Amino acid sequence: MSTIFNKQNIADISKGEYVLPPKAELSNPNLQDDTRKLRQGDIFVALPGELTDGYNYIGTAAEAGAALVISQRKPDDALVEKLSKLGTGYLLVEDAMTAFHQLANAHRQQFAGIKAVGITGSCGKTSTKEMCAAIMEAIYPNAVVKTEGNTNNFFGVPRNLLRLTQDTKAMVIETGSNHPGEIARLAAVVKPDIALITCIGAAHLEFFKDLNGVAEEKGDIYQALPQDGICIVPYQCPGYDILLKHANGRKIITFGLQEGADIRAIYGGIRKTQDGFGYALTLARKDTGEKAEVVWGIGGEEQACNAAAAAALGIANGLPLQEAAKVLANCKLPGARQAVSNINGVFWVNDAYNANPNSMSAGLKWFDEISKGSKRIVIIGDMREIGDAEVPLHEQALELAQSLFKNDRLITVGSSFAKCKANVENHATADEVHIAPEAGTWVYLKASNGVGLFKLVPKA
Repeated sequence: MSTIFNKQNIADISKGEYVLPPKAELSNPNLQDDTRKLRQGDIFVALPGELTDGYNYIGTAAEAGAALVISQRKPDDALVEKLSKLGTGYLLVEDAMTAFHQLANAHRQQFAGIKAVGITGSCGKTSTKEMCAAIMEAIYPNAVVKTEGNTNNFFGVPRNLLRLTQDTKAMVIETGSNHPGEIARLAAVVKPDIALITCIGAAHLEFFKDLNGVAEEKGDIYQALPQDGICIVPYQCPGYDILLKHANGRKIITFGLQEGADIRAIYGGIRKTQDGFGYALTLARKDTGEKAEVVWGIGGEEQACNAAAAAALGIANGLPLQEAAKVLANCKLPGARQAVSNINGVFWVNDAYNANPNSMSAGLKWFDEISKGSKRIVIIGDMREIGDAEVPLHEQALELAQSLFKNDRLITVGSSFAKCKANVENHATADEVHIAPEAGTWVYLKASNGVGLFKLVPKA
């Protein structure tokens, strides 16, 4: 990290007041909100959280060598005495999270020449982020910072921005939200010059009410762009007109599965390869008539659509379509996404890290595609935070599962699926599910993470 942060400007940026100035001038400090990562001379931001309050760790931070702590709570006399003895300063701010964002943005603003890509959407954000990062890496080798894992919230976005260095030429930052106003707040910190929305779907409807509400929220990322910024837009999605309104005259590149999209994905299904199997994908560019055909390792129409979004990013940065397709052909997804684990001859597909109606539909279709002809067990659990549409959306997911897996064991888990009319095996919790799949069986797990279906996967 550069030496942008000093005793005076850190107070100016965060609009804070020193209760206790640091004894020494700050020297090349890192900004940390986790005491376990602190180094001598770093700055500790005491963030309040749902499970713990950073204020309770201020003493630990000082003992670890923090030169300064930033907090929204006034310190008691005992803490002031302790920090004074250790030489640690105390900066009081109105809101610690806001200060964290302001400081991360100040760090990001040092690097005005960085090509900044912001990504949001109802689902597919992390997969698309990986594809987009691969595209940018092809243009700027070894000089791309991307969101680590799924750190797309108020805590994670600033942490990722603080990883930027003088060697960074591009960044791909994922932003998520489950309440109105969060995308606008995060996008203001990131300040992208290209923004991509993966899709508009029925996620967090408890707070956004309907798909138009989702589009209004996600569309805020376009409004954070400079007027010469580029909006990458899912073609003819729900709330499409709302997204165009948010783009407000900025350049638009559309992507999708439909004819008419600027970058279209045509999914060809499973193809046999020398290494086993892959998935056929054709990318078509509307303005030139070009087509690029590849076989890649990521299955399903929805992932093909994400590839079109990433290819659109490549086009926006001058990467030819054929080159973008070659990059995507070698792209791999992190974590549990589309991972198949062979454990004692049983093929486990643990897709239970997240779920909403879009990702549930995509996952069921993809699992059906890869497991056809095999004995199968499909276990789907509740999709959380979908509001008043809870019952009909779970009914739709169950109807799709029943249509795809007529002759297979289908199990649902959770109170939302229990409200569905269909007569299928249902359990209140994942702990009540008992299966004993024989070798050769394929098992699919899909639910919101809180349902805990991941616990069903045996240890290898």
